[in-house]
Amino acid sequence: MNKTYARYKIFGGFGLLVGLNILIGLGTFKLLTASKVSYDTVDLINDSNAQFAYSLLIGLNLLFLLLFMTQSKFIITDSSGITFINPLVPLIRSKKYWTDFDYFILVDEDSKYSTHEAVWFIKDEKIKGRFSSFYYSNYQDLKQQIKIKGKGKRNFGPFGQLFGLLGIKKIKN
Repeated sequence: MNKTYARYKIFGGFGLLVGLNILIGLGTFKLLTASKVSYDTVDLINDSNAQFAYSLLIGLNLLFLLLFMTQSKFIITDSSGITFINPLVPLIRSKKYWTDFDYFILVDEDSKYSTHEAVWFIKDEKIKGRFSSFYYSNYQDLKQQIKIKGKGKRNFGPFGQLFGLLGIKKIKN
């Protein structure tokens, strides 16, 4: 039983998300402790501008944490399936057997300056799992462990990719 453990790209998507989360967290801390909207100088109940600012900061922090939790999962592949592990709460894990998927496709996902190949696992015309070369340095090793049939490379525009990842667009064979 040969297992392959994902290795994050420090100078890739993983490092970017970690860095952004740290910057947003430090910026929020500094803003809430040493500014005019500091929690001890603002009346949060009656000041609608402060409520808006706090809501915006909390929303931004939650957005980047959500991106980190959904896009940078730790992955373990073996001959029976693939396990996705939440990087913030490792007790949250999802084991999928290869038979849980109908097939996989390769997709070039666009970033601002380049494209990165990703594997999308499809079941009932929906994406049920994915991993990308943007986040993992041993992407090729993870890809070699896949024990289901592939349907080749597919091209989707940016909105097609977004709608597919959100489950709005069906991925037809």
